[in-house]
Amino acid sequence: MAAVALVSAFYSCGNKTEEQKPKKFPQPGKTVVEANMPIAEDALNHTIFSVKVIADSDVANGVYDVDADFGPNFGEGKFTMPKGAEDAQPVIRKGDAPYTYIIGFRIAGDTTFYDYFRVSCSKSNTKMEYIKAYSF
Repeated sequence: MAAVALVSAFYSCGNKTEEQKPKKFPQPGKTVVEANMPIAEDALNHTIFSVKVIADSDVANGVYDVDADFGPNFGEGKFTMPKGAEDAQPVIRKGDAPYTYIIGFRIAGDTTFYDYFRVSCSKSNTKMEYIKAYSF
């Protein structure tokens, strides 16, 4: 009987340690990742297309602000990380279309880039949209 109690205590301690592991979030207002590229059609003014992902005041729930600049034009939006991955670090890669960046994330212990949110710009508009859904 004592052996059963000892084994139960051992397993329950292991689970509590894992559950109590604190999640780490960036400070609200901090730029967590950014990327930029020159706008080829405007070499005279040396303008750029840039995207910044900034920790929102609600970052503990996985909310991030997105700032996009296309030369003098500015757009802003928000996205929320998937449930269960609120503490995943956003990362950016260049998209397949011109002036497009894909915001995604990686899970600890996994090298997969999970595409999640697309930001694309042109002279006439800025478009931000979720491109995939995940469940963890």
